[in-house]
Amino acid sequence: MENDRLAIFEGPTGALHLEVKGYQFPDVPNDEWDSNWLIITADAVLDGKSWHFRDPCLTTFELQRLAGWLDQVAAGTAEQNFCGFTEPNLDFERVSDVSIRIGLSLEALPPWANQGGDLVDVGFEVPIGEQLKTAAASLRRFLSKFPVRATDRC
Repeated sequence: MENDRLAIFEGPTGALHLEVKGYQFPDVPNDEWDSNWLIITADAVLDGKSWHFRDPCLTTFELQRLAGWLDQVAAGTAEQNFCGFTEPNLDFERVSDVSIRIGLSLEALPPWANQGGDLVDVGFEVPIGEQLKTAAASLRRFLSKFPVRATDRC
């Protein structure tokens, strides 16, 4: 089933179907950063309009952190309300006890959103519940195919 290959986030006004296509630099196995950048593709919908993006906007260790954060939010045990990344294309924020907000900016923006060149952030809310656990499990499946390499971080 194709949905087994996706991390799916759906809410009343938007959706994000995310997939990891591979390492950005598959032939660089021993550099802390370059070894761990992942090519992310996504189909997104916001207020009935859809678009697709592809960008190396997450690292393996950021994907790992996001999976853990989603599980914690779903269980009601998250100590942090925000999960952001080195490249600010995507971010996740718990906005209430019942929902998170997925923010999209830069290369993840819909083509109609960035007309003036300013930093724009659009997003949508997703209910907290089983879908977050399912998405976290999907992210871990990606990590089993594309594990963290070279972890020399200080």
